[in-house]
Amino acid sequence: MATTATTQSSGTPGQRPVGTQPPPETMTWPDTPKFRGFFAPSRIEADVYDLEIEGRLPPELNGAFYRAAADTQYPPRFPNDVYINGDGMIHMVRFENGHADLKTKYVRTKRFELERAARKALFGAYRNPYTDDPSVAGIDDGNANTSIIWHAGKLLALKEAALPYELDPVTLETKGIYDFDGQIPGRTFTAHPKHDPRTGELIAFAYNATGLPDKQIHIHEISASGKVTRSQTFEVPYSSMVHDWLVTRDHFVFTISPMVADPEQLKREEQYFVWDPNQGTYVAIIPRDEGVRGIKWFRSEQLMETHSLNAWTDGDTLVADHFTTKSGWFSQFPKTTVGLLPEQPPFLHRWTFDLRGGAAHWDDATDTYRSEQLIASPGDMPRVDPRILMEKNRHAWIGGMHPDVPKVEIGPMGPPFNSLIHRDDHTGESVFWTPGEHAAPEEPVFVPKAGDSGEGEGYLLVLVGRRDQNRHDLVVLDALDIAAGPVATVKIPFRLRYGFHGTWVPDSELGK
Repeated sequence: MATTATTQSSGTPGQRPVGTQPPPETMTWPDTPKFRGFFAPSRIEADVYDLEIEGRLPPELNGAFYRAAADTQYPPRFPNDVYINGDGMIHMVRFENGHADLKTKYVRTKRFELERAARKALFGAYRNPYTDDPSVAGIDDGNANTSIIWHAGKLLALKEAALPYELDPVTLETKGIYDFDGQIPGRTFTAHPKHDPRTGELIAFAYNATGLPDKQIHIHEISASGKVTRSQTFEVPYSSMVHDWLVTRDHFVFTISPMVADPEQLKREEQYFVWDPNQGTYVAIIPRDEGVRGIKWFRSEQLMETHSLNAWTDGDTLVADHFTTKSGWFSQFPKTTVGLLPEQPPFLHRWTFDLRGGAAHWDDATDTYRSEQLIASPGDMPRVDPRILMEKNRHAWIGGMHPDVPKVEIGPMGPPFNSLIHRDDHTGESVFWTPGEHAAPEEPVFVPKAGDSGEGEGYLLVLVGRRDQNRHDLVVLDALDIAAGPVATVKIPFRLRYGFHGTWVPDSELGK
């Protein structure tokens, strides 16, 4: 095994507001849960060939697993900096004829390159330009750290506060900001676009596209070849954090929750989002064919959507499965308009809408939806077989909490998962797989056994943090029999920083 590695107040944007401290002059990380122990920055760029494998890799696994993470390059300008403000680090495991090779590499964003040259942090609090060093005023602060997708032959690293960055799918070298050849205006693009498995389209949205809080959401429909075929805009009641959404064969579904951003507040305080329980929660449903002219608004109890699972339309009924929490995301954005509040865990809910209801404007919305909790335990980071997306699915896989298994160390975003869950929607049964004591699984990625195999017939690729060994494994599970345990375990000889969302690209599409 061969390894190579390198480690390493009011005003205008770029002016330091009252209370901001100058950046540290030494490489000393804040003594907070986000920057110590298993969750400390790793900062390792490496090539590790022929990783050790327990078991035998299935012959169908020829391709690349990619995962995005936030791996902070330099101590932040604010000691309480949010975890999601870290620099984008991409982890790739390339599978080829029973072998597995690892590559980890930073995305060379404008932000990364400027801070590397300065040897210190220049950009301040998450999305708040008023906290940046004056030397980077007006420069894009995107860090490409949240998710990674493959579309129209391009590998794109995404962050909802910025435009995508294109990467070479083999070397992970950064090619630069990608705005679909000038077809995407504005400064932002969702970290959660949806692929339509029937048409090959990529359906995306953007919010706060000016770079500061506003009340516009932009929807972009992008063909399989990368051409933007339609862009449209609608207005929401207030500037809300819209991290994820749902798309059916016939509709777009947005949850507008009171994680509020105020452009004037950013001049006074560094925190971008603030939970405001005095605001209502709304759901916008937009028909895909008619577009925003046909928007319908529904009311909701006060909550926030964390991540979506899947949604489908059946006549006048729309069904949406997603994780929601009755609080804001306080582990990242603790300040609220009413003082400190406890963060509530997300649970998987099924919302059922009667599309004959709804109002043309949120002020007139009185209709709501039927809600059903699908799993007793909290969880998040759900996946379905991507070939069934936008239609009713039977199988779902979720990061969750087994009630009888010890919890591992609290992480930068609350308790990490101790189990992976397979839920069968036909039977309602949930099956757990637990990786062992002192271990936590992260988001699963589904790989079909063959293009024409049935729903759920495939493998799950799951990164598992081994807290007691200070390293990771990449575990391969049979998606329909996770309780049987790993088919194969790919051993990574060091710790990756805890990450977010990933994808799989088969060799046939990589073309190299």
